[in-house]
Amino acid sequence: MDAALAIADRDGFRAVTMRAIAAEVGATPMALYAYFSNKNALYAGMRDRIFFVHVGAETISRRTWQSMLEGLARGLYQVMHDRPNWTPVFAYHSGPASSGLGFIDESVRLMREDGLSMEDAFAAYWNAMSFAVGSATCERIMMGGGDGCTRLLARLRELPVHAPGRHATLASAAEKLVGWTWDEAFERGIRSLVAGVEAKRARPEFPSKHRPRASGTGA
Repeated sequence: MDAALAIADRDGFRAVTMRAIAAEVGATPMALYAYFSNKNALYAGMRDRIFFVHVGAETISRRTWQSMLEGLARGLYQVMHDRPNWTPVFAYHSGPASSGLGFIDESVRLMREDGLSMEDAFAAYWNAMSFAVGSATCERIMMGGGDGCTRLLARLRELPVHAPGRHATLASAAEKLVGWTWDEAFERGIRSLVAGVEAKRARPEFPSKHRPRASGTGA
């Protein structure tokens, strides 16, 4: 699994083949089938390795559900940020890695004990994962490689010259956001997400199908 991840990191995910892995570890391709019956089994092993070793699921504090959600989101965001070539492995599965079920079970249990409904607890776990993956992907696609935040702020500073009289709010933001980083934005986001989950615990809402209609809509 480590050899497969190393190949993906170095040469791209498409380069991960049984032959390439065998060459990496000094074995014959057929010898690998004693450990992985097919490529999907290999991908499942790679996901487990990412989740526990690189995301750090084994070392994340399990004292509270907040520490579990924040720890998971930070670890996943960092992996997706630093190792984008590993991303495709997550597409080759039909659900969470089996060895990660214990982590999900424990975080949901803690949320339930803290007064969250089962629906809200499950939504909170998957929202934390989605936010981490989405943040890393958004940065890579929208900001580009390298220091995308610096390039963005430089472009905002040019607005008064290239678009005089327009986008005044964005133009004024450049000087106020000196030193701003995408990591900062991620931290603000995950803390806001957790605060939102805590608010659900304090003020439970009607399920969406029973949500009362807003007054004055004429509906």
